[in-house]
Amino acid sequence: MTDESSAAERRRFTGRRREDAALDQAAFAEAFVALSDGIILTDQEGVVMSANPAAFMILGEDALVGNIFEELLLVSGATRIQDTDGHLVRRAWFPREERMGVLEMMSTSLPGGRVLHTVRDVTAQAELLRLKEEFLMEVAHELRTPISGLIASLDLVVDDALNMPRNELALLAGALRRSALRLEHLVENLMDAGSIEAGTFQVRAQTASLKHSLSEAMAFIHPMLESKGQELVKAFDADADRVLADERRTTQVFANLISNASKYAPEGTRVTVGATSIEGYVRITVADEGPGIPLDEQNRLFQRFFRSRTVREQAGGLGLGLSICRAIVHAQGGDISIESTPGRGTSVHFTLPKARHLAEEAED
Repeated sequence: MTDESSAAERRRFTGRRREDAALDQAAFAEAFVALSDGIILTDQEGVVMSANPAAFMILGEDALVGNIFEELLLVSGATRIQDTDGHLVRRAWFPREERMGVLEMMSTSLPGGRVLHTVRDVTAQAELLRLKEEFLMEVAHELRTPISGLIASLDLVVDDALNMPRNELALLAGALRRSALRLEHLVENLMDAGSIEAGTFQVRAQTASLKHSLSEAMAFIHPMLESKGQELVKAFDADADRVLADERRTTQVFANLISNASKYAPEGTRVTVGATSIEGYVRITVADEGPGIPLDEQNRLFQRFFRSRTVREQAGGLGLGLSICRAIVHAQGGDISIESTPGRGTSVHFTLPKARHLAEEAED
């Protein structure tokens, strides 16, 4: 086979033509301009030969071509993160509106001494990582208290259970149960948050009693109210008890809402739980006498992990309770809302279908 025929065979095999190469170059140029990552090419001296529009925007520079890449402000102050196999990764921090922004730059050596630099704004990823670490710290903190209570009580049981008076043993058993209930509550919220995110969250609605759900919730809530000298006031209308709901989940809603009310309200105040019948639904209200919530934060209260800045330093929590309450209430055909005035407390309202009303509709 001649050289000419070999060349023809190679062209046929690769499917390449001059027109294709020209199209590839045009497509490459368009992609270079459209990329959201900054792309910068420097020569053997480190002088910028070319840069795409994103590079100017990310680095905040008006001129790049002809300048030395390493002398650019953000580049010269960058910290080396990794340097392996011809890839140098550096990170630079720069001020943004509320938090520091983060740039990641990867420099890759090319033939002829040239270097290709990729510049990426990774502020969002860094913020997610920060939130994840903060969340894990909060989880560890929230779990530590009931676990410490369990260990302390169990140590007493191991050391002196046989000689302990019956009344003291009963008090110890109560402390163990409260710590276990708190652990169960935390773990249940974490699992529910995961199932809500995965789209697998479910409820099993049937005829249920709101008063019974509230009573079950009090097993977890009462010690918290008692420790702060707070009073729970119940105000249920006579026909506002029977609903179509998942009783266990409704207990969870009461526990989350009342614990929030207790946690963020001052000592010696009242937490009011009321229920009234409205057009085939029961409307339940949990109200506190706390500091209230700033208006600019109220539309974010049902977001996962969100906690108001006015109480963030005063009380613990994971910021999951309200988002879980909303998922439970919505899954049962109800609605939930918050009414709050700074300095005048907060009221959370949620509705559940009345069991009697639905039964009458079914008979019709």
